[in-house]
Amino acid sequence: MIHLLYSADYELFLGGINRPEEAVLIEPTARLLEGCGSLGIPLTLFADVACLWRYRTLGLDRFPDRAEAQLVEAVQGGHDVQSHLHPHWEATRIEAGRFRFDPESYLCGTCSPDPEARRQRTTAWLQRAASYLSELLTPHAPDYRCIAFRAGGYGLQPDESMLLAALQETGYRIDSSIIPGFSLNTPVQRVDFTRVPTEGNYWLSPPSGLNKPAPAGEGIFEIPIGACRFSRRHRWAVRLPEALRQAFGILINQDAPLSRGQPCNEPASTTPAAGRFKRAWWRVNTLLANDFQRLELGTDPRPLLACFEGHLRASGYRNGQKEPLFVALNIHPKGIHAGHLAALERFHDLLWRRHAGEIRAITFRQAWRIVESFPPPPKTSRTP
Repeated sequence: MIHLLYSADYELFLGGINRPEEAVLIEPTARLLEGCGSLGIPLTLFADVACLWRYRTLGLDRFPDRAEAQLVEAVQGGHDVQSHLHPHWEATRIEAGRFRFDPESYLCGTCSPDPEARRQRTTAWLQRAASYLSELLTPHAPDYRCIAFRAGGYGLQPDESMLLAALQETGYRIDSSIIPGFSLNTPVQRVDFTRVPTEGNYWLSPPSGLNKPAPAGEGIFEIPIGACRFSRRHRWAVRLPEALRQAFGILINQDAPLSRGQPCNEPASTTPAAGRFKRAWWRVNTLLANDFQRLELGTDPRPLLACFEGHLRASGYRNGQKEPLFVALNIHPKGIHAGHLAALERFHDLLWRRHAGEIRAITFRQAWRIVESFPPPPKTSRTP
């Protein structure tokens, strides 16, 4: 059985926003929840809790009020909410719609040069996140539990053993930060998942780190975001139309999703033509230069389908196997529009036709109930 977990990183653009927070996040998420509901898809929102805390600290209560109300409505509607942490929000300055922060504060593993201070701060953030979501949501969903985590920017590294230990200590049971084969090094992100296990799911523990599975049942259960690699021909065939569409939108200054805000790892959006050409080139090169594809919602269902099938092959999944496979699809509501929702509907329809009887959509809380029901691993006998 294939368990597909539709998930969304519930967050603002981290470089800054060009519209009110409601237009950037609340309204697109409402449309996404409505679309998922009409398809019978339970969605898990990974809420960027530190952003909401920061807004409240600065006395900007309107946005967190709206966000908290939406998270409550989500769980009341049968969806799920879990923890997403961007620790840099703790000291971020909000200046005329722009978010200013020290790049070294972006990751738990770089938040302090002192190892013990990193451990203490990370543990405190994780505990606060779990308590915050539980206090917010349990009154409206008595069976709610905060059991899953996704690192901001997928940043389990560096010092991944510290972060895994902190997750265990604070009661988390599932991680969904890993994208197999993905790597990225920017002024804020330092991700290298090129050597993670090829198994579809596995356990992570501080002694084993990210690149070696821990013994079954020990540590944190990993549900990765699906990923694969395309051949050169396939890459150009499935990505060129989208690359050209996005570049054209940038050049005519109608880049609809990104007009809502500015990522923190892209060239700044500018009105002059020279700036738009630079941004358009950056976008096309990014889409076409890399053979890597992750299970991230776009406006074309074809790369999603190809990626999903490639992930199944890489995981060694066989139709009819008894051992379940859990795989996550990710969505960023801040960047979606009607084209994304149409692609989601088409992808879901095609996938359910292709894997009829072999696939179901679940939340992360449902996933943990399934994992909890696994029989204990057999004890290995030791020869004296």
